[in-house]
Amino acid sequence: MRRHAGFTLIEMVVAMALLGTMMLLMYSGLTFGLRGWDAADVSGRRTADRRIAENFLRREISETFPMRFKDPMVLKLAFEGKEDSLRFASSRPAGISAAGLSLVGLAVENDNVKRTRSLVMRRAMPDDEAKDFTPLERADRTVLFEGLDRVQFEYFGAENDFTDPEWTQEWEHVGRVPQLIRIRMRAADGTDFPEMVVRVMLSEEAGCLENAFQRVCRPRRPNP
Repeated sequence: MRRHAGFTLIEMVVAMALLGTMMLLMYSGLTFGLRGWDAADVSGRRTADRRIAENFLRREISETFPMRFKDPMVLKLAFEGKEDSLRFASSRPAGISAAGLSLVGLAVENDNVKRTRSLVMRRAMPDDEAKDFTPLERADRTVLFEGLDRVQFEYFGAENDFTDPEWTQEWEHVGRVPQLIRIRMRAADGTDFPEMVVRVMLSEEAGCLENAFQRVCRPRRPNP
């Protein structure tokens, strides 16, 4: 009798096994490729967001305005620089519909949920008789950088025109603003961000009503 042509059971089992192995390899390769794509996309977005925040921070600090607090007897500019915080007056308004100067605060705050630290910015309009940075305490917070381990501010300048400028971790010269501000940040995973050095574009003369041929402003005379 003539046998019918076809596959044996062993051949079918071997073919199914080979097909299953090929499908598994294809699925593993596809999964690996998708994971790599997602990781690259997340890293790219994170880098883009960081660069946007860095550019915004550079522009904000460079537009520091030497506004004088409303105290006729004491010369004190609206600038307070510490190692982990910075507060200053900016020539940028506090909002789209607002005009004039604004008070800006940068500080490192703890994130209790993610157990990391973030660089937070607060912006507010100064009071008509502003003598300090109290309006910033009521301002909304905006996170510029998150997932940080530490942030360090440093300041380059001199107390007067007769001393050499130098880098300090705190700015103690209330009648002047620094020439340069350096920002160092480290991520929670130990990665150091590129060091940022920002030049303050305006000197003390921009906020003076009068000066006696020198950079340091004289206190404003009280009204008689």
